[in-house]
Amino acid sequence: MFKGLFGSDKRGKILLYLFTHGEAYPTEIATVFQWYLNAVQNQLLNLERDGMVYSRLRGKVRLFGLNPRNPFSKEIKAILEKMLDFISEEDKEKFYRPRLRPRRSGKPL
Repeated sequence: MFKGLFGSDKRGKILLYLFTHGEAYPTEIATVFQWYLNAVQNQLLNLERDGMVYSRLRGKVRLFGLNPRNPFSKEIKAILEKMLDFISEEDKEKFYRPRLRPRRSGKPL
């Protein structure tokens, strides 16, 4: 489903993950989807080069999110919202539901 619009399934799933979670670490995305970290990092760097995502440092780790300055950001978000409607409830629960409660205080990130 994602391959036709975004060039690969991984790119589409990463964009949808960032859309539903706001920002994420490459390690977090790799863990959720059980992919190799290197593959996720490469996809994120390609998406950043294309202007679809931004990155910023948080401590020593790079955090990624959807780029609001992209001229097509509204359209991209609308497409991702529509794609979310076609994903099974099981997959939504497993991959695309953000954490509902905050981390326990004192727990390392």
